[in-house]
Amino acid sequence: MADVSSPISFKRRRLIGNLHHTVAEEAKRNTEEGADGFYEFTAEDYYRLRKTKKEDKFLKTQKMREAEQAKCRSRLTKAVIRVRFPDNHTLEATFHPSDKIQSLVDHLKKVAARPELPFYLFTAPPKEVIRDMSMDFYSAGFVPGANVHLSYGVPN
Repeated sequence: MADVSSPISFKRRRLIGNLHHTVAEEAKRNTEEGADGFYEFTAEDYYRLRKTKKEDKFLKTQKMREAEQAKCRSRLTKAVIRVRFPDNHTLEATFHPSDKIQSLVDHLKKVAARPELPFYLFTAPPKEVIRDMSMDFYSAGFVPGANVHLSYGVPN
């Protein structure tokens, strides 16, 4: 029923009665009447499945996968790395995807205020400490970009 006591009566409506009781009765009626109709496969269902189905779902050899990966890798020309420091300052640097993570560490030692302090890099969430500095940015998953956190001290 509409509340006609205010001039804004057409914008606001009040429901009189128990909402849960009404919804429960409606659900019960729908399941009794059309329980079998739910399981019928319709044309809409077919076209929806066809639309979501991937076209290239065939098995690939290792050579084919490597070729696709090389093709994808050649398209990516830069890796944008954002390093967040403990004081919430952020440094953004651009590297080539084939550069090693060690180049990021060297760059951080150049720009850090106190490069003599030991530090380590990690990604979050979940927190994963970057231990292998010889890995390139692409294989580390830092391409096309990544947020890396810097913390002072020795990793646990």
